[in-house]
Amino acid sequence: MKLGSLRHRILDLSLPPLFIVPITLADPALVEIAGFAGAEAVLIDAEHGIINPETVRSMMAHARSAGIAAVFRPLSFDGPTCRQALDAGADGIHVSHVDTEEEAQAVVAACRYAPLGRREMSLGRAIDYTSSNFLSYVSQANECQLLVVMIESVEGLAKVEKIASVPGIDVIHIGIADLSHAMGLTGEYQHPRVDEAVEHIMQVAKAHGVAVGYPSSEPDQVAKWAAKGMRYFEADAPDYLLRDVYAEKLAAFRQIFSNAASQ
Repeated sequence: MKLGSLRHRILDLSLPPLFIVPITLADPALVEIAGFAGAEAVLIDAEHGIINPETVRSMMAHARSAGIAAVFRPLSFDGPTCRQALDAGADGIHVSHVDTEEEAQAVVAACRYAPLGRREMSLGRAIDYTSSNFLSYVSQANECQLLVVMIESVEGLAKVEKIASVPGIDVIHIGIADLSHAMGLTGEYQHPRVDEAVEHIMQVAKAHGVAVGYPSSEPDQVAKWAAKGMRYFEADAPDYLLRDVYAEKLAAFRQIFSNAASQ
């Protein structure tokens, strides 16, 4: 049994921020490809991708084969679904649309063992299917596994102090698309009011010893927020990347054929 410590990786300020790669397409090979490309961790995203539990389990195995960490994001928060992912070997859980202290507490209750939470003792792949690893796993899980909640609404923004104060939360990830939309600034991710909201979340989270995350693959934005202490960045999803690569290649070939035809 190998239980990595993604939580320590994020909270260790001597290390650079983590750039996590979301996987939204239901093909476990993409997890390996991301690992072989140099990713440290993947976010198995069942919120934005249609990924069933069997595929999630297979993706966990592919992550191990590629030597990278895997975090699971459910379609929406559901305690048993999160537990299943952890039992299958997830290195963390990433929950969207957490608006209140009570919702954050429910996430902790489902994903942390006592005394922090009430996670059930139901394991299999996570302990390599042998009870000899059981006590070791349970004793390390709370300390090692990453727990991320997302603020994506005006309500969540207003209640960030209480959300950040919930013991067991490691990262507050900012859902910048939904948050800007909720603020009446759809798509204006760099609007001063949106930046002000992000800065506020960072200040509150820092005061509670909680890291902050931001979704962006734009180097200038990553540099900006990393310099301010952001610790968790979410890259582009593979469907967007594939679309861009294909569009670039096809445009280049069309230009070649156009040039040849005009000669």
